[in-house]
Amino acid sequence: MTVLLGLSAAFSWAFASVFVQKSSRLVDLRVMLVVMLLISTCLVVPVALIADGLQGPFNLQALGVPALAGVAGNVGFLLMVKAMKVGSISIVAPIVALEGGLAATVAVVLGERPSPTTIALLALAAAGAVLVSIEPGRRTAKGAGWAVLAAFVYAIMLVAMGHTEQPAMTSAGIARVASLLTAIPLFLMVRQLPPRPAIKPLLAAGTLDAIGFATFAIAASLGPLTVASVTSAQWASAAALIGIFFLRERLFVNQYVGIGVTMVAVTGLGLVT
Repeated sequence: MTVLLGLSAAFSWAFASVFVQKSSRLVDLRVMLVVMLLISTCLVVPVALIADGLQGPFNLQALGVPALAGVAGNVGFLLMVKAMKVGSISIVAPIVALEGGLAATVAVVLGERPSPTTIALLALAAAGAVLVSIEPGRRTAKGAGWAVLAAFVYAIMLVAMGHTEQPAMTSAGIARVASLLTAIPLFLMVRQLPPRPAIKPLLAAGTLDAIGFATFAIAASLGPLTVASVTSAQWASAAALIGIFFLRERLFVNQYVGIGVTMVAVTGLGLVT
């Protein structure tokens, strides 16, 4: 069930990333973040109330972990969108997907014990990301630096969601509320509404993000976190393929190889962990 839920999150986030990239060229990043979070929060919180019935604990320490996940999600999102504004989705997505491997590594440090095969596949995923990030004639592909930073921050979010004390949907609801509250000051700095052409993509992105976040929260609660993290990271493979086949993005040979290597590694991780 963890693998199925992780893959459900992956495909939701993959399609969301397409709408995010489209919206990023029409509206300020801060406005986009708040609108998406508003949509996502309005969808996740009612489901959490119905599914979990406000089960605690709700002390400061217990609330802090999902709140951290929410804040990390905001920072990771802004970094990822910055990468997508200057780079292609088929390049940015596989690099950001290293979040899964990074989160799995942290899970190992915190006590999970992966097999030697899992360790080898994590290394393979890292090698694939390096290949994807290189463009001939450039030291790194456009957006690669921002994407790497996004991967590290998103890994914090994944790890935090795997160590909450509340039921899965309640944790997701708390994280989303924390995300929205911390993003509102950014919106107040801009004080503008999204233009009409950006509304539909934002609605789609917010809805898909809510589905992805909720299904990942359930997967992480079922565990192990290594499985939930690496299967949800499949969103990058799907997003890269969408970029190539539907958005007509053209890459260099080494980048196609890197995408293939990353896909094989992440798929292998989902099968063996």
